[in-house]
Amino acid sequence: MGLGGGTLFDEEFLDNGTFYSVLCSQIRLLGEKGSILLDFFLNEGTTENENLGMNNAKDTENMEQAPEEELETTAECADADASEAVTEEVKEPTLEEKLEAAKAKADENYASYLRSVADLDTYRRRVMREKDELKKYAVSALIESILPIYDNMGLGLSSVEQDADPKVVLQGIQMVLTQFQKVLEENGVKEIAPVTGGEFDPNLHEAFQTQASDDVEEGNVLQLVRKGFSLNDRLIRPANVIVSGGKSEG
Repeated sequence: MGLGGGTLFDEEFLDNGTFYSVLCSQIRLLGEKGSILLDFFLNEGTTENENLGMNNAKDTENMEQAPEEELETTAECADADASEAVTEEVKEPTLEEKLEAAKAKADENYASYLRSVADLDTYRRRVMREKDELKKYAVSALIESILPIYDNMGLGLSSVEQDADPKVVLQGIQMVLTQFQKVLEENGVKEIAPVTGGEFDPNLHEAFQTQASDDVEEGNVLQLVRKGFSLNDRLIRPANVIVSGGKSEG
């Protein structure tokens, strides 16, 4: 149904005052049927308006979502570019670069080797110097302890020249010998002096000769010829002894 070149649901035609005047006159002529028809027109127009509003809302929502999608797409592109840049930065070095790095490492190792050799040579020289000094002055403490004995022997000789009493001379010699023995013991020196009849020990004794004896068992020490000495339980000089050869045949 049309009126004036428009439809009943055209917004511009609905705004026309003439349409409303004609519509009202028609409704009065139709009576009850006109009221029903009017309700139909009004409901249909309302439905179209609601559909139009819904479409406008959807368009607005789509317009709001569009910038967000564009932003997400832009961010993804930026991440992809960054990933490509990182890949380019960590790319494997070339053969020439690897060769240069190997040469630099070799030079560094060679320099470290030369420093180590120089340090070792310096240490070796220092140890040799300290060893020579130790060898030269190792007995300095012992010599220092022996010097008083030397002084006492000189005093004893002077006393003999003034007093020829044998007892006085013997007493002086005994005092010097005791002093000397004490010095030796203080420095770890011990006497090795086997007694007559004692067992012969080849680790400490040296057989000077064998002599027959009726009193001493064969193979035992018969006589001490020269004392031996040990330093801190290490043999310095064995004791020279005469070993018994057993009873004589005659």
